[in-house]
Amino acid sequence: MSLLNIATVENATGEVKKVYDEIHNMFGMVPNGIRTFSANPKALKEQWNGIKDILSKDRDEQILHAIIRYIMSNKNDCEYCIGFNASMLMNHYGITQDELNATQKDPHNAPLNEKHSALLLFAIKSIENPHAINSNDIENLKKLGASEMDIFDVVHAASHMFLVNTLFDTFKVEKD
Repeated sequence: MSLLNIATVENATGEVKKVYDEIHNMFGMVPNGIRTFSANPKALKEQWNGIKDILSKDRDEQILHAIIRYIMSNKNDCEYCIGFNASMLMNHYGITQDELNATQKDPHNAPLNEKHSALLLFAIKSIENPHAINSNDIENLKKLGASEMDIFDVVHAASHMFLVNTLFDTFKVEKD
């Protein structure tokens, strides 16, 4: 059980209810992880807007972001996020357990095209050794067709998982 008394779908009011309704309409449920953000309605709205932004991207971009979340959650040992993102990758995007295991073992094995694979590896490098990032890294990504927004977004996604993983582990978010 979460250490916070987070709003349920049934007792949500105001802005929280509005966001929950939107989430429920899209997914048929409101995951416990998202519900954790109801402790701060502004944070809930920001988190939901970020999720909607990712879901507005093309399928390959969505898979890239889900793999980033999966790998970062494994690095942080966040059981909720590992399970949630693994489930999403397998059930929604058709990634197999073997592909997930291979990706976790070596991110070079991720089932991504060349550009997205390079963005994934860059995101991991940005977390593991941000001081080693240089202009050559950025130029190589641009040569593969990555925009500066793409590059920013993958680093944002990777670093954001540290925030999410910390919140979920701190407040003992239960698996859905």
